[in-house]
Parts: sequence; C-alpha cells; structure tokens
Amino acid sequence: MSADSRRCLVLVMRRGLGTQIDHVQTMLDMAVEIHLVTSETAGIHDDPRFASVNSLPKSASIRDFVDVAVRTARERAASAVVTFNETEIEIAETANAELGLDWARVEAAYTCRDKLKQRIFLREHDIPTVWFHPVSDVQGAVDAAAKQGYPLIVKPTRAAASEYVELVHDETRLAAALTQIENMIAERRGHYYDQVVPENWAILEEFLPGQEVTMDGVVLDGEFILGGVHNKMDTQGPFFDEDLYTLPFSHPEREAELAGIARAIITALGMRTCLFNAELRADADGAYRIVEFSIRMSGGHPYRHIRDVYAIDLVRMYVRAVCGDPVADIIAQENRRQEPRMTVCAKVVYAEGRVIRNSVGEALHSPYFRVYYPVARPGSEVRSGTRGFDYTGLLSVWMPWKPGDDPSVVHTVARDLAAKLDVEIGDDRPPAAP
Repeated sequence: MSADSRRCLVLVMRRGLGTQIDHVQTMLDMAVEIHLVTSETAGIHDDPRFASVNSLPKSASIRDFVDVAVRTARERAASAVVTFNETEIEIAETANAELGLDWARVEAAYTCRDKLKQRIFLREHDIPTVWFHPVSDVQGAVDAAAKQGYPLIVKPTRAAASEYVELVHDETRLAAALTQIENMIAERRGHYYDQVVPENWAILEEFLPGQEVTMDGVVLDGEFILGGVHNKMDTQGPFFDEDLYTLPFSHPEREAELAGIARAIITALGMRTCLFNAELRADADGAYRIVEFSIRMSGGHPYRHIRDVYAIDLVRMYVRAVCGDPVADIIAQENRRQEPRMTVCAKVVYAEGRVIRNSVGEALHSPYFRVYYPVARPGSEVRSGTRGFDYTGLLSVWMPWKPGDDPSVVHTVARDLAAKLDVEIGDDRPPAAP
C-alpha cells in the first residue's frame, strides 16, 4: 500500500466479535480503518480497534442495520461493507448493492441464509444434495416423515453453528424438535428470524452417515481459491455440535473434487468477490453432498488454522479485493497455498449452567497451546443438548506433523489441554425455596 493510499471498511457484526478476533486483527495489520456497526455494548465504544462504533439495539431490524451501514460508508468514504458472521451476510450484500458495487449479490445472500432456498437452488443446478421436505406446521412434517421413513434430520431454515439441528428417529422426537424451533423463533434468539417468519420455517432432510467436512476459500473475480478442508468430529447424532475441527484434511486426494463442487455453487450464484464456506457430508457410498453453504468463511479458529497449516491468508486476500486492489496484484503478491506444515485442532468447550470462571489456566504453558477464546463471560448462562448449544470457549492447539501421519492424533492433545483450562460451571437452577 502506498503512503498516500487509504483503506477503509464498514464492519457489520451484530454479535460474535469475540470469536472473530483473528479476522479483525488482519484488517488492523493491513492498516484498514474499521467502522463498526453492532448490537454489542459492553466496552465496545472504547475498543481501540475501531475508528468509530455505531451500536444499535438488539431489536433493530435488518433494514435498520443496512441504513446505518450505508450511511456510515458514505460518510467515511469506505470502499465496502463487510461481515464475518453468517447472520449478517444479507445486511452486507444489500448495503454493498445500495453503494453501487457491481460485485454485490443480494439474492445470493438470501439464498445462503435460508436452508430451504439452498436445497431448491442445489436441486435446480444439479449440485449434489439430499432429499428434503419444507415444514410449515408440525403435523404436516409428521405426515411427510412417516412416508419417507426415519431417521431424518430436522433443522430451522435460518440458524447457524448447527443450533437446533437434530437427528430424530420417531414421531415423538420429531414433534418435540419442531416445537423447540418454534419456541426459538418466538424468542427471537440469535438474530436468526429478524424479519417476518417465513411460511416454511424448518426443513426435514435425509441423513448422510459418512464423514463431515467444512471447506473454506476465497472468490476473486469469480474464481474460487481453496484455503482448506477441515475434518470435523464424527457424530451420528442426535445433535451436531461443532467440535474437533482438524487440519490437514485426511483425504487430500479428494480436495479437487470438493473444490469443484464449490466452483459449481459460486458460478450458479454469480459471485464475483466473497469469502466462501461449504459444509459437506459423505453418503453411504462415500460421495460428498452439500449440507449447507455460505458467502462467508468459518468463524473462530479455522481461519487461523488455514494460515498456520497452508500459509495462505484468505481474509487478507478478500479485504484487498473489497478495498479495490487489482486481482492480478493480489494473486501475484500474496502467499499461494503451500503443502501442510503442521496439524491443528479446534476444541469447543460446551457446558450447561452458570459460568463462574472461564480463562486459559494451565493450558497456556503447553507448547501445543495456540489460543483460547473464553466466549462466555462469568455470570452468563450456557447450555448444550436439547436446550440448544452455546460456546463456552474455543480452544486451538497445534503440533508437529509430517506426510503420512494421521491428523486425528491431535485430538488427544486438544482434549488434554481442554481439561487444563480454568473453567468452572455452576448450577443454573434457581435456589430452592427456604
């Protein structure tokens, strides 16, 4: 960047700044002037990372956030509006379209945010998907499930991080899972259903029993550049809490196949500039099919993992693109993806109750320790299982690796270090009456 140039972006993050620390730090390292639009309030106006902060109430609508983002971008002469959150991609793309940026794709963002729209989109473009059925009422879903047969996946059409996703085996559990989703929508939890609740608010899907992976990359001038494919925890339900994200990929010979699926989605969406994430799972025959996809990358540790293992910096490349750097310069000047140089793992700390303490503790002294995000503050309540999932903390570990090693050896290290964190959870039940 020349001495007289200036990089300025509006960052929309209604929540979740505590799990996107690396993403924001990269912007700071690039001397980007960051203007934050958020719903967070605790200490945010004194945060030195941000040149300005607009804090809107949690009840503010998507339209409210778009208006503030656009106004801020115009007042500050920002190049674009960005987000690293799934729940804000509609806001960012709409704002960029209203700013006249020709690479903005509003309809793509709305497709990514709605899992039913995703399924219809994949079917229309002949991209590997699964049997699905839209849900508008509980009894209709029960009838459809009886015809299709169990087990089936139940999920809300608008959520993130596998919240409220469940593998059900019978009518009783299906009805209970759908009722829970209805309650979540009524409570307006997680910014998932900010607008009018759609007619179809949940979806039933075929269950894929094979390996699940998450793939991240960046799209520059319409071309997909692979960052990495994380192995995920092998789970057969009933819940699909995110855990044990591990690099390098255990089947590197299949990376080209997965990248090809990503390119098919990006081409069909018409994307020119974005980060990209896709979750895939293998069927009984080993063929990967799409679980979901989005025009953002994984939050938390996967971004750092990809940099550590493959030396490619997806966020840096993306930020340069949205700031207007020529794509040819970005490709020529940034690190290309290298061969794996270590193994890494993200371990999620889940708990049920009220947080008493939450810090790194003795894990800090291990050579395998990378970083810990204590997501839940002391005094807050966290939950897991049938009540939904909250991140109590996110731990990242790394260790030496050479070709031919099984990346899963790092799982034991991650679990051992998680046990050394200074995390104490109390009972969140109200005290008994005297």
